[in-house]
Amino acid sequence: MPNVLPVISPAEPPFLGPSCALWDCSRPAECGKDYCCNFHATSALEEGQPGKSPVFRPRGISVKDSALFDALIAWNQGKAVGIPNCEGAAILKSPWNDSKLFNLSFLEGEAVREWLFFDKPRRAFGSGNRRQRSLPDHSGRGWHESRKQIMKEFDGQKRSYYMDPKPSSDQDWHLFEYEVNNSDACALYRLELKFGSVKRSPKGKVSNEVADLQKKMGKLTAEVATDGATNVKGKAKKKDNAGNIFSSQSPMTSTP
Repeated sequence: MPNVLPVISPAEPPFLGPSCALWDCSRPAECGKDYCCNFHATSALEEGQPGKSPVFRPRGISVKDSALFDALIAWNQGKAVGIPNCEGAAILKSPWNDSKLFNLSFLEGEAVREWLFFDKPRRAFGSGNRRQRSLPDHSGRGWHESRKQIMKEFDGQKRSYYMDPKPSSDQDWHLFEYEVNNSDACALYRLELKFGSVKRSPKGKVSNEVADLQKKMGKLTAEVATDGATNVKGKAKKKDNAGNIFSSQSPMTSTP
């Protein structure tokens, strides 16, 4: 038999393979596994168990939408990602009335907090040009759709909602829904609460303030330019006077 060299396929570089299935980990998974290490595998199973409270971040969730879509896709594939399925958390009750799932005891200096959980999506009904989802304990009002984004790279979509009316003037509630097409069994929800409303000046007032500032800067520039011209004229005048003094003096004569 002729000598035939075996065909050796090089191993796939780790950074080209799948990432760790834990939702907030971006490290590559170990070869043949869904996680980067045993610790993350255990964490994903424990934190995503049924009956667990939503993932809670006191200063907000720092991952991008791409990581959340990856977590949703992995969950639909049957992988544990460290996010629990909280049935009804997004649609059955207002979050400020469900202290078991959503803790509203803010820390000192905290301005925003977010929660992450899976839930079965509920189709919104039309309300004018936008969609909304009512809450039974909020006088028939609730989440109002503010934006819908088609995420082609993930074959899904992201919807943004705001709460109207607000339960309190210093609380801004927002809900973000992540879905993949051809799968309506579950959606990923990111709930955001901003504490303390920021006062914003009307556009006209801001424009007037900017205009006033520009006028003041213009006057200051004009004054500086005037002072500079005056100094230059003064120096030139002094120089001319000095020249006239020397020219007017009679030449000195030597005595014999």
